[in-house]
Amino acid sequence: MAEEKVIKKLLDFGFDRVEAEAYLFLLRAGPCPARFVARKLGINRMKAYRKLKTLEERGLVEVIVGRPVKFVATSINEALDRHIEEVKVKVSGLEKTKKEIMDYWKELNSIVEASLEEPRFRIFQGRQQVYDLIFKMFEKAKAEIRLITTGKDLYRLFLSGIDDKLKDLDDEGVRTRLLTQVDQHGLEAVENYLGFAEIRHITLPTTMRFAIIDESEALTTFAMDNSMSMTTQEDTGLWTNALNYVKAMKTFFDALWRAAPDAREVVNAVKAGRVPKEIRIIGTQEEYIETYKDMVESSKEEIIIIINQFRDLPMNIQGLQATSDSGVKIRLLTRVSLDSLPDINRILELAQIMHDTTATNLRLLIVDRREVLLYIPHWEGMGQAVWSNLKAYVDTMVQVFEDRWIEGVPAQEILQLVSQQVLIEGLKLAKNALEGTGWVVEVPGRLVGNSGVEHTFSLVAKRPDRPDRPLVLDLLFEEEALEQIAILSVKVKDVKPLVQLLAANRPLDKGEVRLADLYGIRIIYAAEDQQLATKIMDEANSIFKK
Repeated sequence: MAEEKVIKKLLDFGFDRVEAEAYLFLLRAGPCPARFVARKLGINRMKAYRKLKTLEERGLVEVIVGRPVKFVATSINEALDRHIEEVKVKVSGLEKTKKEIMDYWKELNSIVEASLEEPRFRIFQGRQQVYDLIFKMFEKAKAEIRLITTGKDLYRLFLSGIDDKLKDLDDEGVRTRLLTQVDQHGLEAVENYLGFAEIRHITLPTTMRFAIIDESEALTTFAMDNSMSMTTQEDTGLWTNALNYVKAMKTFFDALWRAAPDAREVVNAVKAGRVPKEIRIIGTQEEYIETYKDMVESSKEEIIIIINQFRDLPMNIQGLQATSDSGVKIRLLTRVSLDSLPDINRILELAQIMHDTTATNLRLLIVDRREVLLYIPHWEGMGQAVWSNLKAYVDTMVQVFEDRWIEGVPAQEILQLVSQQVLIEGLKLAKNALEGTGWVVEVPGRLVGNSGVEHTFSLVAKRPDRPDRPLVLDLLFEEEALEQIAILSVKVKDVKPLVQLLAANRPLDKGEVRLADLYGIRIIYAAEDQQLATKIMDEANSIFKK
């Protein structure tokens, strides 16, 4: 088909398939609102709107302000010329970049590289052996030492004289960065290290230790007795100089470092008896649930929640009810589906709810914009979640929420699906029943008309012996039946099915029925899913009898 060939060629011009289909539709149809494009392409209105806005930003579609807003395509010749010009500019930039790369490569190629050796892995058993290794690693540092460890381990290293070694390295220009838990018991050691090392505070979920030297070697402790014993054998470390592993550990360290507060601030808070600003890793599911409930109960002004589905909420709706009754504003971003509708209806009286248009497993709780609880799926072995009261961290998470909230769809709009549930379930039952009697059924189904245009229907059913004369059916999802009847009439005129049906879960008025009769469209009204399936079967059987 010519249209399919044009679409494939447009893909070479920077369009994706949906954008190409939407652009061609606008070229043919002229100014149209987003909902017309959505129906034509068989996609939801939000997706159609986003695709049209993308085309607008690229200068391929213009907006006509009004009610509703309409979109009109620029000429195809202008659109293609625009893309060709953009590619020319990009090619020119790449040629310039190529020259710069080749110049840099000549410089690199002139450097005599040190001989490479195969990466090695070694296991060290026993605290003294591990400590000896740490001293040797530090001695080889040229630029930077990164160390994550517990407060007790830092104190043990202090007693072993590691502080003198780090002081000497500091004098030589080697930077030392320490991540550790600052508490009342470890203040002395932390304050001693502050003179020659940068220290930040992190609450560790388990007894862990990582030591990374420059980008050349790393020690990972995967079993550590956290007692003060220097003779224990329950201290085991994996040392390696494998480049990929060392880089991965460095990336992990740097991510934690950016989020961690300065140790001096935490030391001052601990001394003053204040709650320090910190980031804390929640170690177990039980602690996660308890922290979640405590945060909600402590709220005074606002609760912000992101969950993928309601079963991800680690507390019952009654708990939110009590919070709402106390005057706390609740905003909830979640995926609204047919399965979640009962819960949505219950909580709508308590919270402002938006349907999350992105499919992620992010679970977020923000209370009074002062503390955050972020659940991290699949973070096996590192804890269940991260809690923080750091202002920068909280502000970032608030911005993440607000960005997604703006992109969301009011739950009330999605709740219109309630009235459609009967129709959707009825289609499923009808599909199974028809296939059981030999029909070939697609839900949704697509047919190519005489014009070469592909049309989408809610259901297409064919008898194997009469594939050219199908039964087609659309569901009435909109309140304006006249508009949908007109759209269906255009499709069936091009496809020419044997029978065309429009299913609704409400009675149509006389004007709507009269228009349907004029176009030869049969109206099926059903209040229950089984009733709808039965009526579709009756229509199909009547065709077979003919």
